[in-house]
Amino acid sequence: MTTSRRPLGALALAAAASLALSACAGASSAAPAATSGEGLTTVRINQAFQSLLYLPLYVAEDQGFFEEEGVDVQISTGGGGTQSWSAVLGGSAEFSIQDPVFVPKTHESGGDGVVVAGIQDAPTVFIIGSDDADVQGDLSLLEGKKVVVSPEPDTTWAFMTHLIEENDLQDVELVNVAIGNELAAVSSGQADYALAVEPQITQGEVENGLHVVYSFSADPSWYPFAFSSLTGLPSWIEANPEAAQGVVTAFQKASDAIYADPEAAIATAQAYFPDLDPEVVATAVEREIDALGYPKDVLVSQDAWDRNLEIAAMTGNVAEYPSEATSYENNVDTELAERARAEADGE
Repeated sequence: MTTSRRPLGALALAAAASLALSACAGASSAAPAATSGEGLTTVRINQAFQSLLYLPLYVAEDQGFFEEEGVDVQISTGGGGTQSWSAVLGGSAEFSIQDPVFVPKTHESGGDGVVVAGIQDAPTVFIIGSDDADVQGDLSLLEGKKVVVSPEPDTTWAFMTHLIEENDLQDVELVNVAIGNELAAVSSGQADYALAVEPQITQGEVENGLHVVYSFSADPSWYPFAFSSLTGLPSWIEANPEAAQGVVTAFQKASDAIYADPEAAIATAQAYFPDLDPEVVATAVEREIDALGYPKDVLVSQDAWDRNLEIAAMTGNVAEYPSEATSYENNVDTELAERARAEADGE
């Protein structure tokens, strides 16, 4: 099947308009950062959601890595990628965590932005269903099935659309449901499978008796993938180089700590998600670690960038890839991550 580029959906158009307006307001934001009473540099990070995908953020805070690096990080939650990135462009945050595609989208609108570190380096999206078919080994088992995805142009819709087109799958019916309702649609018999992320996947297994039949991150053609990243403005980074470096180095230390001591990372996750069953949290984090979701190296690679932007171009989230506005070289700052790796290694 030939991959076709789709026009921007209403959600993407609204996001583009919002980013264009915010870019004008935030382009000149380059003031030196404030200092806390303890002599630490205050840095505000806006996360799209409170999510297990962002565990390096919580480990860096909980285990003191930000403080070690001389920064006092204040975490806020935007409620979505557009809102988090707009907080940076509007000056109410120095960094944001979300899909990095918002940076090239801003470049296409004439604004500025840069990706400085990976937070989630794998496409940790899974297909879950009431049966235990070996979809990982035979994608044709999806043919003739109903598969739940989020509304166009959101992530799971984009992933499933790409999977169908790249593998020429026939008669796969996509069922759009609101994010958070994926498992209910499968459990009620409205669909055969659903795409979801943690902790919904583990909840589906434990609470609904569902089975994971496919992992995007386990498919070599999908890994690595710039799934979630730390993004900011070059002007602020240039005005506050030590604070910017401290933040990125803290994230590298946090990712190292997750793999060195998974039990401590799980304890942090359980503290940040007190309303979830502790066993669900533990299993979800272990699955993320097994999938190499948390980056062992926070430097966003060319391969990881290519995979994200190729899908973004296919779905119309960016106008074109590669282009001057969307290229790896014009969107990803590798220097902070390279120094972070060296500093974390004690070099």
